[in-house]
Amino acid sequence: MERAFCSTARQWLTLVGMDDDVNTSARSVADKVMALLHALGTAEHPVRLAELSEVSDTSKGTCRRLLLDLCSQGYAHSPARGLYLAGPQLQGLAAAVVRNDPLGGVSADSLDALARATGHLAARVSVADGRAVVLGVENPQRLPLALQVGDQLPAHPLWSEGATTDDGPVEEYPSGSTWTLAAPTDEQGTTFLVLVGFTFMRPQDETAAQLLAGHARALGEAMTGLRDAG
Repeated sequence: MERAFCSTARQWLTLVGMDDDVNTSARSVADKVMALLHALGTAEHPVRLAELSEVSDTSKGTCRRLLLDLCSQGYAHSPARGLYLAGPQLQGLAAAVVRNDPLGGVSADSLDALARATGHLAARVSVADGRAVVLGVENPQRLPLALQVGDQLPAHPLWSEGATTDDGPVEEYPSGSTWTLAAPTDEQGTTFLVLVGFTFMRPQDETAAQLLAGHARALGEAMTGLRDAG
């Protein structure tokens, strides 16, 4: 898979007239391609060329050429003229990552329990290199909060410095309309459980924080058990 991916990357660079040298321009092209893959991977419906052109910061002509190459590689699919979806290759790559996620099913149960018990939106967040990306969301109350799987949370020292399970929940991201509580599930601070709510729904006691900490601890212990079992 790695060899095929490298070959595809070279074709993308050749497509826009660049050689194999890693330079600023090449990284810019990679950014545009990744923006397209992100848009396709998180879309619930076919996405129009104009929208993909905008999110990837490319002209429609360049965007169309990139998409045609992605389609030929199986990372995108065009069900109709000017419309695009994630292709089987991208779906397979995502499935492979999920399959190797030891906390996938267990964390989903915890998120659902947290959301129903607190009345807030519950999410699982993966953290690496200062980036915090949402891997799972439970919102049974259908709160109108703009948070979806694949979204990147705003930059914050918590995501770059990490935290330990001894720190407990950390209240973060207060704004004019929302608040967030976050609790790490591992000592390295690579995975967090978070609760998000509106300011007028802010907990008046420590119940939500205690529930969040309890679930984060339980998931951390589950992971430790898996490592100990070999």
